[in-house]
Amino acid sequence: MEKERVLFIYTRISTFIKGDLDILGKKFPVTTLVVDNSSKIKQAISITKEFFYLLFNILRYDVVYIWFADYHSFFPVLFSKLFRKKAYLVIGGYDVCRVKKWGYGSFSNPIRGFMTRYSITNASLNLCVSQYIERITRAISPFSKRKILYNGIVFSSDSGNCTENPHDSKEKLVLCVALSSTPQSFFIKGVDRFINAAKSLPDIPFTIIGINREKLSDLIGEVPANLKIIPKVEHRELEAYYKKASVYCQLSRKESFSLALAEAMYHNCIPVISNTGGMPEVTGGLGKTVSGYDVAETASAIKEAIESDTSCVFRERVEEKFTAKLREKELLNIL
Repeated sequence: MEKERVLFIYTRISTFIKGDLDILGKKFPVTTLVVDNSSKIKQAISITKEFFYLLFNILRYDVVYIWFADYHSFFPVLFSKLFRKKAYLVIGGYDVCRVKKWGYGSFSNPIRGFMTRYSITNASLNLCVSQYIERITRAISPFSKRKILYNGIVFSSDSGNCTENPHDSKEKLVLCVALSSTPQSFFIKGVDRFINAAKSLPDIPFTIIGINREKLSDLIGEVPANLKIIPKVEHRELEAYYKKASVYCQLSRKESFSLALAEAMYHNCIPVISNTGGMPEVTGGLGKTVSGYDVAETASAIKEAIESDTSCVFRERVEEKFTAKLREKELLNIL
Protein backbone atom coordinates (compact mmCIF):
# COMPACT_ATOMS: atom_id res chain seq x y z
CA MET A 1 0.00 0.00 0.00
CA GLU A 2 1.40 3.40 -1.01
CA LYS A 3 2.19 5.74 1.87
CA GLU A 4 0.24 8.97 2.18
CA ARG A 5 2.09 11.97 0.79
CA VAL A 6 2.34 14.95 3.13
CA LEU A 7 2.68 18.64 2.29
CA PHE A 8 4.19 20.37 5.34
CA ILE A 9 3.64 24.15 5.50
CA TYR A 10 5.23 26.59 7.93
CA THR A 11 6.54 30.16 8.09
CA ARG A 12 9.86 29.81 9.91
CA ILE A 13 11.67 26.83 11.39
CA SER A 14 11.78 26.26 15.15
CA THR A 15 12.59 23.38 17.48
CA PHE A 16 9.00 22.16 17.69
CA ILE A 17 8.30 22.53 13.96
CA LYS A 18 11.49 20.63 13.13
CA GLY A 19 10.36 17.99 15.61
CA ASP A 20 7.12 17.38 13.70
CA LEU A 21 9.01 17.36 10.40
CA ASP A 22 11.30 14.63 11.73
CA ILE A 23 8.35 12.60 13.05
CA LEU A 24 6.40 12.70 9.80
CA GLY A 25 9.52 12.15 7.72
CA LYS A 26 10.05 8.76 9.38
CA LYS A 27 6.75 7.39 8.09
CA PHE A 28 5.64 9.46 5.09
CA PRO A 29 7.09 11.14 2.00
CA VAL A 30 7.12 14.81 3.09
CA THR A 31 7.43 17.95 0.97
CA THR A 32 7.95 21.28 2.75
CA LEU A 33 6.50 24.61 1.66
CA VAL A 34 7.86 27.67 3.49
CA VAL A 35 5.87 30.92 3.51
CA ASP A 36 8.23 33.79 4.36
CA ASN A 37 6.43 36.23 6.69
CA SER A 38 9.48 38.22 7.76
CA SER A 39 8.02 41.34 6.11
CA LYS A 40 4.67 42.32 4.59
CA ILE A 41 6.09 42.38 1.05
CA LYS A 42 7.79 39.00 1.40
CA GLN A 43 4.66 37.56 2.94
CA ALA A 44 2.46 38.79 0.07
CA ILE A 45 4.87 37.33 -2.50
CA SER A 46 5.12 34.02 -0.62
CA ILE A 47 1.36 33.63 -0.25
CA THR A 48 0.90 34.33 -3.97
CA LYS A 49 3.47 31.62 -4.74
CA GLU A 50 1.71 29.33 -2.26
CA PHE A 51 -1.63 29.84 -4.06
CA PHE A 52 -0.22 28.84 -7.44
CA TYR A 53 1.74 25.94 -5.99
CA LEU A 54 -1.44 24.57 -4.44
CA LEU A 55 -3.42 25.19 -7.61
CA PHE A 56 -1.10 23.00 -9.66
CA ASN A 57 0.12 20.51 -7.04
CA ILE A 58 -2.57 19.85 -4.42
CA LEU A 59 -3.62 16.62 -6.15
CA ARG A 60 -0.16 15.18 -5.52
CA TYR A 61 -0.76 15.09 -1.77
CA ASP A 62 -3.02 13.18 0.58
CA VAL A 63 -2.38 15.25 3.70
CA VAL A 64 -1.66 18.94 4.26
CA TYR A 65 -0.02 19.66 7.62
CA ILE A 66 0.18 23.33 8.66
CA TRP A 67 1.88 24.91 11.65
CA PHE A 68 -0.18 27.87 12.95
CA ALA A 69 -3.43 29.34 11.67
CA ASP A 70 -2.78 32.64 9.90
CA TYR A 71 -2.59 34.17 6.44
CA HIS A 72 -0.52 31.22 5.23
CA SER A 73 -3.09 28.59 6.35
CA PHE A 74 -6.08 30.02 4.46
CA PHE A 75 -5.33 28.72 0.95
CA PRO A 76 -4.05 25.29 2.08
CA VAL A 77 -7.25 24.66 4.06
CA LEU A 78 -9.41 26.05 1.25
CA PHE A 79 -7.75 23.84 -1.39
CA SER A 80 -7.85 20.82 0.92
CA LYS A 81 -11.57 21.30 1.39
CA LEU A 82 -12.21 21.75 -2.35
CA PHE A 83 -10.17 18.69 -3.33
CA ARG A 84 -11.13 16.54 -0.32
CA LYS A 85 -7.67 16.32 1.19
CA LYS A 86 -7.03 15.98 4.92
CA ALA A 87 -5.79 19.23 6.47
CA TYR A 88 -4.21 19.15 9.93
CA LEU A 89 -3.68 22.53 11.55
CA VAL A 90 -1.43 22.96 14.59
CA ILE A 91 -2.74 25.74 16.85
CA GLY A 92 0.22 27.13 18.75
CA GLY A 93 -1.13 30.16 20.63
CA TYR A 94 -0.36 33.38 18.76
CA ASP A 95 -2.90 32.35 16.13
CA VAL A 96 -5.86 32.37 18.54
CA CYS A 97 -4.93 35.40 20.65
CA ARG A 98 -5.69 39.10 20.56
CA VAL A 99 -3.93 41.65 22.73
CA LYS A 100 -4.79 45.03 21.24
CA LYS A 101 -2.41 46.97 23.47
CA TRP A 102 0.61 45.25 21.90
CA GLY A 103 -0.92 44.30 18.54
CA TYR A 104 -0.37 40.66 19.48
CA GLY A 105 -2.18 37.73 17.87
CA SER A 106 -3.82 36.90 14.57
CA PHE A 107 -7.11 38.39 15.73
CA SER A 108 -5.56 41.82 16.24
CA ASN A 109 -6.18 42.33 12.50
CA PRO A 110 -9.71 41.73 11.06
CA ILE A 111 -8.57 40.26 7.71
CA ARG A 112 -6.02 38.08 9.42
CA GLY A 113 -8.65 37.08 11.96
CA PHE A 114 -11.08 36.06 9.19
CA MET A 115 -8.44 33.86 7.53
CA THR A 116 -7.51 32.32 10.87
CA ARG A 117 -11.13 31.56 11.81
CA TYR A 118 -11.84 30.09 8.36
CA SER A 119 -8.75 27.86 8.67
CA ILE A 120 -9.75 26.62 12.11
CA THR A 121 -13.38 26.01 11.16
CA ASN A 122 -12.61 24.11 7.97
CA ALA A 123 -9.51 22.12 8.91
CA SER A 124 -10.00 18.36 9.15
CA LEU A 125 -8.55 18.53 12.66
CA ASN A 126 -7.00 21.26 14.82
CA LEU A 127 -4.10 20.01 16.94
CA CYS A 128 -4.02 22.21 20.05
CA VAL A 129 -0.80 22.35 22.08
CA SER A 130 -2.61 22.62 25.44
CA GLN A 131 -6.05 22.43 27.06
CA TYR A 132 -5.91 26.20 27.36
CA ILE A 133 -5.48 26.59 23.60
CA GLU A 134 -8.21 24.02 22.94
CA ARG A 135 -10.66 26.08 25.03
CA ILE A 136 -9.85 29.27 23.11
CA THR A 137 -10.10 27.46 19.77
CA ARG A 138 -13.50 26.08 20.76
CA ALA A 139 -14.70 29.56 21.70
CA ILE A 140 -13.53 30.96 18.35
CA SER A 141 -15.08 28.14 16.32
CA PRO A 142 -17.48 25.92 18.33
CA PHE A 143 -18.03 23.49 15.46
CA SER A 144 -14.35 23.01 14.64
CA LYS A 145 -12.74 19.61 15.16
CA ARG A 146 -10.05 19.69 17.83
CA LYS A 147 -7.62 17.43 19.67
CA ILE A 148 -5.05 18.23 22.34
CA LEU A 149 -1.53 17.29 21.27
CA TYR A 150 1.08 18.50 23.73
CA ASN A 151 4.47 19.71 22.60
CA GLY A 152 7.29 17.29 23.32
CA ILE A 153 10.78 18.13 24.46
CA VAL A 154 13.88 16.68 22.83
CA PHE A 155 16.79 16.11 25.19
CA SER A 156 20.37 15.12 24.47
CA SER A 157 21.64 11.61 25.01
CA ASP A 158 23.92 12.79 27.83
CA SER A 159 21.08 14.19 29.96
CA GLY A 160 21.62 11.29 32.32
CA ASN A 161 19.33 9.84 34.94
CA CYS A 162 17.86 11.85 37.75
CA THR A 163 19.93 11.30 40.89
CA GLU A 164 18.42 10.91 44.32
CA ASN A 165 19.51 14.44 45.17
CA PRO A 166 19.81 16.55 41.99
CA HIS A 167 20.09 19.63 44.22
CA ASP A 168 23.78 18.78 44.79
CA SER A 169 24.68 19.72 41.20
CA LYS A 170 22.74 22.97 41.20
CA GLU A 171 23.76 26.59 41.72
CA LYS A 172 21.60 29.19 43.45
CA LEU A 173 20.68 30.65 40.06
CA VAL A 174 17.32 31.86 38.70
CA LEU A 175 16.97 31.29 34.96
CA CYS A 176 14.53 32.51 32.30
CA VAL A 177 14.48 31.81 28.55
CA ALA A 178 12.53 34.38 26.54
CA LEU A 179 13.28 34.98 22.87
CA SER A 180 12.65 38.69 22.52
CA SER A 181 13.75 41.31 20.00
CA THR A 182 10.62 43.53 19.84
CA PRO A 183 8.70 45.62 22.41
CA GLN A 184 5.73 43.33 21.80
CA SER A 185 7.61 40.14 22.75
CA PHE A 186 9.36 41.97 25.63
CA PHE A 187 6.05 42.54 27.39
CA ILE A 188 4.27 39.35 26.29
CA LYS A 189 7.13 37.23 27.65
CA GLY A 190 7.19 39.24 30.89
CA VAL A 191 10.84 40.25 30.54
CA ASP A 192 10.11 43.44 32.47
CA ARG A 193 8.67 41.36 35.32
CA PHE A 194 11.79 39.20 35.46
CA ILE A 195 14.05 42.26 35.56
CA ASN A 196 11.99 43.77 38.38
CA ALA A 197 12.21 40.49 40.32
CA ALA A 198 15.99 40.55 39.92
CA LYS A 199 16.12 44.12 41.21
CA SER A 200 14.13 43.15 44.31
CA LEU A 201 16.48 40.22 45.13
CA PRO A 202 19.98 41.73 44.70
CA ASP A 203 21.74 38.87 46.55
CA ILE A 204 20.46 36.17 44.16
CA PRO A 205 21.98 35.73 40.67
CA PHE A 206 19.54 35.91 37.74
CA THR A 207 20.12 35.02 34.08
CA ILE A 208 17.83 35.61 31.12
CA ILE A 209 18.62 34.09 27.71
CA GLY A 210 17.32 35.10 24.29
CA ILE A 211 17.18 38.89 24.63
CA ASN A 212 18.34 41.25 21.89
CA ARG A 213 19.85 43.83 24.21
CA GLU A 214 20.66 46.29 21.44
CA LYS A 215 17.10 46.47 20.08
CA LEU A 216 15.50 46.56 23.53
CA SER A 217 17.95 48.83 25.37
CA ASP A 218 15.35 51.55 26.00
CA LEU A 219 12.91 49.05 27.55
CA ILE A 220 15.51 47.18 29.58
CA GLY A 221 16.85 50.33 31.23
CA GLU A 222 19.43 50.00 33.98
CA VAL A 223 20.47 46.38 34.48
CA PRO A 224 20.99 45.31 38.11
CA ALA A 225 24.40 43.87 38.97
CA ASN A 226 22.93 40.44 39.75
CA LEU A 227 21.31 40.00 36.31
CA LYS A 228 23.06 38.55 33.24
CA ILE A 229 21.41 39.17 29.86
CA ILE A 230 22.49 36.67 27.22
CA PRO A 231 21.42 36.59 23.55
CA LYS A 232 19.95 33.50 21.90
CA VAL A 233 22.18 30.43 22.22
CA GLU A 234 22.26 26.97 20.66
CA HIS A 235 20.10 24.33 22.33
CA ARG A 236 23.05 22.33 23.69
CA GLU A 237 24.40 25.44 25.40
CA LEU A 238 20.93 26.14 26.75
CA GLU A 239 20.87 22.68 28.34
CA ALA A 240 24.02 23.57 30.26
CA TYR A 241 22.16 26.49 31.87
CA TYR A 242 19.18 24.28 32.73
CA LYS A 243 21.50 21.81 34.43
CA LYS A 244 23.07 24.37 36.75
CA ALA A 245 20.03 26.59 37.54
CA SER A 246 18.02 25.83 40.68
CA VAL A 247 14.96 27.85 39.67
CA TYR A 248 13.31 28.46 36.31
CA CYS A 249 11.10 31.55 36.21
CA GLN A 250 8.58 32.32 33.45
CA LEU A 251 6.40 35.39 34.06
CA SER A 252 4.72 35.67 30.66
CA ARG A 253 1.51 37.61 30.13
CA LYS A 254 0.51 35.16 27.38
CA GLU A 255 1.85 31.64 27.04
CA SER A 256 0.23 28.74 25.21
CA PHE A 257 2.51 26.01 26.61
CA SER A 258 6.18 27.04 27.17
CA LEU A 259 8.57 24.45 25.85
CA ALA A 260 11.43 26.08 27.76
CA LEU A 261 9.53 25.56 31.02
CA ALA A 262 9.14 21.84 30.29
CA GLU A 263 12.82 21.58 29.34
CA ALA A 264 13.88 23.31 32.56
CA MET A 265 11.67 21.00 34.64
CA TYR A 266 13.20 18.00 32.88
CA HIS A 267 16.55 19.23 34.21
CA ASN A 268 15.08 19.45 37.74
CA CYS A 269 14.68 23.23 37.93
CA ILE A 270 11.99 24.37 40.38
CA PRO A 271 9.42 26.31 38.32
CA VAL A 272 8.10 29.73 39.30
CA ILE A 273 5.41 30.77 36.82
CA SER A 274 2.72 33.37 36.32
CA ASN A 275 -0.79 31.92 36.36
CA THR A 276 -1.06 32.26 32.60
CA GLY A 277 -2.24 30.14 29.69
CA GLY A 278 -0.96 26.58 29.45
CA MET A 279 1.90 26.90 31.96
CA PRO A 280 -0.12 25.55 34.93
CA GLU A 281 -0.80 22.46 32.77
CA VAL A 282 2.92 21.98 32.33
CA THR A 283 3.80 22.29 36.03
CA GLY A 284 0.75 20.33 37.22
CA GLY A 285 0.75 22.23 40.51
CA LEU A 286 4.46 21.71 41.15
CA GLY A 287 6.70 24.62 42.06
CA LYS A 288 5.31 28.12 42.64
CA THR A 289 2.55 29.97 40.81
CA VAL A 290 2.13 33.75 41.11
CA SER A 291 -0.14 36.37 39.57
CA GLY A 292 2.78 38.11 37.86
CA TYR A 293 1.47 41.57 38.73
CA ASP A 294 2.93 41.86 42.25
CA VAL A 295 6.74 42.12 42.40
CA ALA A 296 6.80 41.36 46.13
CA GLU A 297 4.73 38.20 45.61
CA THR A 298 7.01 37.06 42.79
CA ALA A 299 10.17 37.81 44.78
CA SER A 300 8.85 35.88 47.77
CA ALA A 301 8.05 32.84 45.60
CA ILE A 302 11.50 32.92 43.99
CA LYS A 303 13.21 33.22 47.37
CA GLU A 304 11.26 30.24 48.74
CA ALA A 305 12.10 28.20 45.64
CA ILE A 306 15.81 29.03 45.69
CA GLU A 307 16.01 27.93 49.32
CA SER A 308 14.20 24.64 48.62
CA ASP A 309 15.72 21.35 47.57
CA THR A 310 14.90 20.32 44.03
CA SER A 311 13.94 16.72 43.28
CA CYS A 312 13.24 14.23 40.50
CA VAL A 313 9.51 14.97 40.66
CA PHE A 314 9.86 17.75 38.06
CA ARG A 315 11.58 15.49 35.54
CA GLU A 316 9.06 12.72 36.22
CA ARG A 317 6.21 15.11 35.39
CA VAL A 318 7.77 15.91 32.00
CA GLU A 319 8.64 12.29 31.20
CA GLU A 320 5.06 11.30 31.90
CA LYS A 321 3.38 13.89 29.63
CA PHE A 322 5.66 16.06 27.48
CA THR A 323 8.33 14.09 25.64
CA ALA A 324 8.97 13.99 21.89
CA LYS A 325 8.33 10.21 21.97
CA LEU A 326 4.83 10.75 23.36
CA ARG A 327 4.07 13.39 20.73
CA GLU A 328 5.42 11.13 17.98
CA LYS A 329 3.23 8.21 19.04
CA GLU A 330 0.11 10.36 19.27
CA LEU A 331 0.74 12.25 16.03
CA LEU A 332 1.33 9.09 14.00
CA ASN A 333 -1.83 7.57 15.47
CA ILE A 334 -3.78 10.62 14.33
CA LEU A 335 -2.44 10.45 10.79
